[in-house]
Amino acid sequence: MRKAGVALAALLVLTACGGETGESAQERPESAATSTEPAQPPPTSQAAADAGLRDALAEVSGTGPAAAYFEYGEPAWWREMGVTGASGEGRRWLPASLSGLGDLARAAKALPEATGIDPAAGERAVTIGLPPRQAFRFDGDFDAAAVRGKLTALGAQPRRFGGHDGLSFSPGAEVDLSRRLVPGVTSQLNQVVATGTTIAAAPMPQSLEAVLGKGPSLADSPDHAAVAECLGDVAAAMIIPPQAPGTVTLYAAGLRRPAALGDAPVNVVCVLPAASAVPAVERALTAGLATSGRYGEHVRQVAHDRVRAGDRTVLRAVLTLREPTHVLFGAAMLQRGELQALAAGRR
Repeated sequence: MRKAGVALAALLVLTACGGETGESAQERPESAATSTEPAQPPPTSQAAADAGLRDALAEVSGTGPAAAYFEYGEPAWWREMGVTGASGEGRRWLPASLSGLGDLARAAKALPEATGIDPAAGERAVTIGLPPRQAFRFDGDFDAAAVRGKLTALGAQPRRFGGHDGLSFSPGAEVDLSRRLVPGVTSQLNQVVATGTTIAAAPMPQSLEAVLGKGPSLADSPDHAAVAECLGDVAAAMIIPPQAPGTVTLYAAGLRRPAALGDAPVNVVCVLPAASAVPAVERALTAGLATSGRYGEHVRQVAHDRVRAGDRTVLRAVLTLREPTHVLFGAAMLQRGELQALAAGRR
């Protein structure tokens, strides 16, 4: 069930527009030489990095839904880059601009008119958890009164969520087939809190409180802090645990910020193994994730290294992608279970 939930949340983002993943791409000529030299991301300040993924981890509860699934995106950054429509040079990057919306990505265009909620107009987007214990959080500058007005007109009732005043369509995650807000939305907006700076929604009250930051944060988790250190400054990311306990604690994939829309996408893949398993997992990843094998038609360059974060060692692969490989190729690998298989030595 966990794998199916992760697949659903990731797939809806990954298929938001064109692009190729996995073995769907056909053989094509490539003029650029392959290399194992590290890809050079555009320079960014440490302050910018701290205000991104790490800050988002600090805003949500570290126990419960977020520990099972965490998805992150920065709609504002992609807007500023010119990724605003389904045509032109920015089209390839559209899936990245929807990262963080989870399975609300498919309803993103219809939500503003129907509910007043416009995730794509925010600064930051986060999805935590797996259905039905999922939740969504959008931070930015919002017209909270308009959101509350539209939801109330649709039948939502006032409800208190911890220390927050909100609106509720249902006591829990029930799906009311008579209430169709927009296509693709079932119970995701059952519980909503809207302020001028944050809009949060969830099927269940407990998940809503978690995405608003109840208790210790996800940034307080040494494991999540370690993979965030590994990912660095990314404008889209996904962090998930394994389906069952084993040698790996966490997997993560992120997309580094391109300096220009014409740049080759650079993905960062991070694997946090148990200390005793680092050498074996490192050998498996280095052998399996290379330009000469199965992934050669998608990856132009790959650089493997270790990232030391506190007392944890995270294994990292930086992938420079070929045209027209999907910009969220690393997240697609997670969705399909390919990265997990590579870490286990299965190719």
